[in-house]
Amino acid sequence: MPLHQAVTHISYRPYVPRGAQILAYAVIPPLGDKDTPANRGIAVEYESNRHAWLLSQWPKQNFTLLFLHGNNISDAPCTIAHYKKDGVAWTTRGTLAMTLQPDGNATAASVDAEARRLFAAGACTASALPKSSRSAARDARGRSAQSA
Repeated sequence: MPLHQAVTHISYRPYVPRGAQILAYAVIPPLGDKDTPANRGIAVEYESNRHAWLLSQWPKQNFTLLFLHGNNISDAPCTIAHYKKDGVAWTTRGTLAMTLQPDGNATAASVDAEARRLFAAGACTASALPKSSRSAARDARGRSAQSA
């Protein structure tokens, strides 16, 4: 699904990985609240550093995000927590919760390195800013054209 279509199903501006070849966007169910545009997530499939990746993001909601070994990422923004061997999660300093995993095979070290690359490119400061439908569609068309 093109980004300009995906953003019509959510009510925030998603983070789009910089310096990557975007392959696809998808709207995904919310983490646990009602299925509304304000709660739905968006997934981005992209290529970077010879790997395909899936970056999923949702607006933070009022519940605890607890992962393996008791890692609570709800109140510790920009802290990488593994939810599986090759999958990580974090919350942003803004209002998003994100997960990253390879779309295929990658080592845990490669996943951590890609998460750190995303942090450096702004994924840690991303915020689920409300958007007007006009500005989101305009932004999406610009980003889609840049990644094509």
